[in-house]
Amino acid sequence: MTLLTRADPAPLARDATGPLHEQVFRRLRDDLMAGRFAPGQKLPLRALAQQMGTSLMPVRDAVQRLESLGALTSTPGRTMVVPELSPKDRADLTRLRLVLETEAVAAAAVRRSEAALAELGADCAAMRQAAAAGDTTAFLAANLRFHRAIAAAAQIHFLAEVLDPLWMRLGPMVRVQTPDQANMQRTAIYHDDILLALLRRDAAAAVAAMRRDILDGAPRGAASDTLPEA
Repeated sequence: MTLLTRADPAPLARDATGPLHEQVFRRLRDDLMAGRFAPGQKLPLRALAQQMGTSLMPVRDAVQRLESLGALTSTPGRTMVVPELSPKDRADLTRLRLVLETEAVAAAAVRRSEAALAELGADCAAMRQAAAAGDTTAFLAANLRFHRAIAAAAQIHFLAEVLDPLWMRLGPMVRVQTPDQANMQRTAIYHDDILLALLRRDAAAAVAAMRRDILDGAPRGAASDTLPEA
């Protein structure tokens, strides 16, 4: 297994704002959610600092924060590791997503703005393009943007703070599964269906499409008997 799954080492953006440890936290958080790290993968602090062009201290602060959220764990030697989840953990993540993200998309159907619809439309287009090209990395990045945009459009206070830790755990599992091209194309259709329902302000249709998306993407081996029925 490679040390880091990012294709090319990239420093933090020059125009990034906020304290350095916060910039590092956001980068690692987004990398986890977008599936750029794999379960069981070790993340040595010095390698992360070198990759992002920072000193060791902001990286240490960021990974300790991620550890407190359960997104990383540490070995007895204090090496940070992406956690490996049990089948029940995976099923429980799916259950929570079904509760939270269907509520979010129902609210978004009522509260979405034209700007939100434009953002979601761009994400759907990016997913279709990535699926056609078989580009898993670009597909997962667009998929994450879409789901986060739904959460923002829902305008439910604290929703992002609840969902982000779930997605940080989910992203590495999705990456290991590495959906094939047919799966990506099918998922892109679910997202198009969600967008169409939001355009019509049809909350019921949006919820149904979101359920299809979440259940179709549920990790293989999850304990299906723990999942709620439609």
